[in-house]
Amino acid sequence: MVRAYITGFHQIIEKESNRSFFELIGEVAQGALEMGGLSIDAIDGLGIVHTTAIDDKPIRVMLANQVANYLGINKLKYIDVAEFGGASFNALVYRAVKAVERDIAKAVLVIGGGKSSVFRRRRFDENLVARNYVSTHSVVEFLPTSDYAMVAMRYSHVYNASDEGRAMIAVRERANARYNKDALFREPISVADVLKSPMVSYPLRLLEVVMPVDGMSAFLIVNEDLAKKSRITPVSVLGYGEAHDPRPLFDRDDILDTVIPISAGEALNSANVGLDDIDLFMLYDAYTIMVVLELEGIGLAKKGLGWRFAEEHDFSPSSTYPINVNGGSLNMGQPAYMSGGVILTEALIQLTGMAGERQVKGASKVLINAIGGILNHSTTLILGA
Repeated sequence: MVRAYITGFHQIIEKESNRSFFELIGEVAQGALEMGGLSIDAIDGLGIVHTTAIDDKPIRVMLANQVANYLGINKLKYIDVAEFGGASFNALVYRAVKAVERDIAKAVLVIGGGKSSVFRRRRFDENLVARNYVSTHSVVEFLPTSDYAMVAMRYSHVYNASDEGRAMIAVRERANARYNKDALFREPISVADVLKSPMVSYPLRLLEVVMPVDGMSAFLIVNEDLAKKSRITPVSVLGYGEAHDPRPLFDRDDILDTVIPISAGEALNSANVGLDDIDLFMLYDAYTIMVVLELEGIGLAKKGLGWRFAEEHDFSPSSTYPINVNGGSLNMGQPAYMSGGVILTEALIQLTGMAGERQVKGASKVLINAIGGILNHSTTLILGA
């Protein structure tokens, strides 16, 4: 079997970009290709994270074709499109690896992101961004902040968890962000600061909620021959797992029963590693409650004690359990309402030794867990240098 490697990546994050959606795609694709030592002519596979955060109006039909045409790719052996939010990035990278390993393609670009500023400049149009879920009860819109607030409220009730526990996640991540010059927010904050910040949707406060921004990520996956051209040490996919529960929250018996343990367990088993073998954890953090559930779902904390873990453990690069050492998307921002590219990019920065002051010493294995929808999708990727 052919071996596959990640040999290039590039990311752009801006609060509001002057570049168009396709200009962002062109820039991140070129950046990933330059790192990988390839030209666009070498690409014979394309993975697209579908998005509605596109200039003016969303492009819903044949987006992969439009991206390929813009990049000047005339012949492709492999195309894949995923539309389950931030969890799609991990999935498309893994599927690209499998395509290369089976010699379906030799070089695959995975691209995702968009322009959240489109929606900040005008009222939300439910036809553009609302996701209508057909349920046994009714049809509801996709309203992530209020939905995750309901999850946080239920969690606090069931486990007698304090707001301070969630707030500590924001504090820990902001402490890491001070070492990241690309973070939008770098000033230290305290638990009191978080609890005094404006209420967005009870009990979630402003400093617990990610800022939607403009941005794009690209990842290059190639076979072992092309990997020799890379300007970085190639990165391998050691393990992967995914799990899905498409039901809306109110159709579930227990909204705190997530699919995270399934995807994380599959990834750890397929990589044949344990949590103690992992040097860095990159966890999806659009809301602080997500990190609480992921800490429990991947096994770092017992169920109901994820908030205690945050209170008792440092997240810094030099800690026992480094977590979101770039500050996470809470401080980097969330391009196109999807944080998967942000945490995956940081994992690769760490594994290639490019993280500077926030470098985790000796980082050789990273676990990336991403969530899509309202706890509908979980993908877990384990990467190794």
